[in-house]
Amino acid sequence: MKVPLTRTPLELPRQALYQKHYSAVLCGDGSVLPIEERLGRRLLRTIEAPSTEGAGLLRRGWVTLRTVDGKAIDRLPLSRVYARLKEELAERLAERPEDPSWCEHYRGILETVEQWEARLITDQHDH
Repeated sequence: MKVPLTRTPLELPRQALYQKHYSAVLCGDGSVLPIEERLGRRLLRTIEAPSTEGAGLLRRGWVTLRTVDGKAIDRLPLSRVYARLKEELAERLAERPEDPSWCEHYRGILETVEQWEARLITDQHDH
């Protein structure tokens, strides 16, 4: 009987052991907290999401986003992330259309989401 061979971490290619990964938290208002660049568990640096580098990483889908409640949004284009967030807010807005303070609150959040979307998705440096 042949026993399947398993590889130990020392036998894996060096690139697999030392691959950088990026993650950030997406808040309910569309803002993105600083992106963490990690090598394994080690934090190398943080990158501001609205910076040229941060927005580029987000647009290319290299950043794993997590919502504040812990749900992972992995490798989804940023435009789809914002579309989904706006849909959820529109649903919340439609729950109580007769309540002026409710509507004002969710319209304000929707406006903030749209501002973050414009800030992170459009890049004047890409031509």
